[in-house]
Amino acid sequence: MTGVWEPALPEQPDTAQALRYLGVPDAKDAALRALLQRAERALRDAARPRAVSLRAGRQALAACLQGEDLERHLKGCEDCVLLACTLGAGVDAAQRAANAADMAYAVVLDALASALAEQIADAAQQALRRQARGEGLFLTGRFSPGYGDYPIALQNELLRLVDAPRKIGLCATPTHLLTPRKSITAVLGLAGHPVTGSRAGCAHCALRGNCAYRKEGKTCE
Repeated sequence: MTGVWEPALPEQPDTAQALRYLGVPDAKDAALRALLQRAERALRDAARPRAVSLRAGRQALAACLQGEDLERHLKGCEDCVLLACTLGAGVDAAQRAANAADMAYAVVLDALASALAEQIADAAQQALRRQARGEGLFLTGRFSPGYGDYPIALQNELLRLVDAPRKIGLCATPTHLLTPRKSITAVLGLAGHPVTGSRAGCAHCALRGNCAYRKEGKTCE
């Protein structure tokens, strides 16, 4: 569960998730469907997904494990797996070109790219879960910096520990924003017995005020 790999692009993009990011209930509008198709083609050309992970004991990773919410998530886990994945710099370049040429298309491209980044992170997580099962181990879900009271300021430390800048070209700015932008980092708990982790919940989520799920009366659970 330590290594670098290239997750495959999904056969279909998660259009439903992209529509949630856009605040649009469906894609019945022909113009919107055309923009989504255009964005999908651009992402298939531009995206070069890569992932890196590191398995270690919790004590060895203590420098990037902070917060009561993360502690609850890792309850019962002896080890952790740090995960970082990215769509690559090509997607950022495609986004900059879209921003300069067509704002409506740029907004749709950004939403679909965000959904695609989640799909790549899900695929990476499933790959780690298969490895864990092969060793008779169990893995929690992902818990990312900025979620609950897990400080986003630890983003840089997490990237340093997995050597993401060198291995997959993923860095963070001094204000802890990931670059390339369409990237995800996370901590997963690992144990020799079934574990599920614990989510922080809406009350503590940093995105609570702008959450598309909450606007629909739903949650991401």
